[in-house]
Amino acid sequence: MSEEWMLRCHDCGWSSSLVVTLWRCPACGGLLLLQSEVRMERRAIRRDDPTLWRYAACLPVPRPVRSLGEGMTPLVAGELEGRPVLFKLDFLLPTGSFKDRGASLLVAALAAAGVRALAVDSSGNAAAAFAAYAALHGLEALVFAPAGTSPAKLAQARAYGAKVALVEGSREAVARAAQQAAEQPGVAYASHNWHPLFVEGTKTWLLEVWEQLGYRWPAACFLPVGGGSMLAGAALAGRALGARGPLLVAAQPEACAPLARAWTQPGRRLEAVHAGPTIAEGARIAAPPRGSFLLTMLEESGGWPEAIAEAELIDTTRQLWRRGLYVEPTAALGAAAFRRAVRRGWEPLGPVVILLTGSGLKASSVIEQLLETS
Repeated sequence: MSEEWMLRCHDCGWSSSLVVTLWRCPACGGLLLLQSEVRMERRAIRRDDPTLWRYAACLPVPRPVRSLGEGMTPLVAGELEGRPVLFKLDFLLPTGSFKDRGASLLVAALAAAGVRALAVDSSGNAAAAFAAYAALHGLEALVFAPAGTSPAKLAQARAYGAKVALVEGSREAVARAAQQAAEQPGVAYASHNWHPLFVEGTKTWLLEVWEQLGYRWPAACFLPVGGGSMLAGAALAGRALGARGPLLVAAQPEACAPLARAWTQPGRRLEAVHAGPTIAEGARIAAPPRGSFLLTMLEESGGWPEAIAEAELIDTTRQLWRRGLYVEPTAALGAAAFRRAVRRGWEPLGPVVILLTGSGLKASSVIEQLLETS
């Protein structure tokens, strides 16, 4: 199947056949995307497979023998701001976050290619997801995290057998450490922010929604955005079906909202922002590598980016908890953006899906602080 897929640089146009260990453009260092004429036909869905691999016909990686049951998360009816909504519960994936979608695909491909170990830069969800799928496929996981990371956030990755190294300095310094480790023979850089195979896995969330709604799109989707893989995946889901997808709204914390800032600039030029403190730790990415691609996808969908103030995020997180949805604060960003849009007078023309990306079990220390001040 891989011969049907081509790598293409979003920045300079360089192209090549698929090489699973290649994570950025060798010509200019830009963002790589996968291109293919492969489409997802309803008759090609593997209906006896309850995982995301039911869509293997439009994935660049064959279904592996091993799986943790990733995919087909519930789509449940709810209400916000007096309006009916549908919550997509990706916080119920095997390791507790949406990152399982991309990690399952990428690690399966790396294992099939003979890679023995993978290097990851992460302080939370990605570390856990890659460590779990590395363990599933018998690979070694090397996790590089900022020196100030809470030990509790890395405990899950360690439990799966990952080797964790703490790195002093900026988030960029952590990424460089992982990239340097991946220069060793048999080691690959498994980047959730860069690798094109990772984002191909994330498109399955919206394919599931399409199927769960009786093979039709929702009118709009509201979702948290840090690195933006789920937003990029939503755009790729539309391409897989050969049709324009739903309106997309990218929710970021006001303390770190590069997409929202770029949206107001001439030419919508993306620049790194200062990342201030926020309880939405998973979205604290000052310069997402997929930034310009994400802005294009928002514009093409008819959507927009939304910057959420901390007070709004705290209130929305608590509202979700009171509805039985125990999510981490980052996961509540999309719901907060929906509430803000409704208060501005925005009305959808059909069903609205709010993507909930990470379990509250991922952010116990932050949640304890919120409970103490509630």
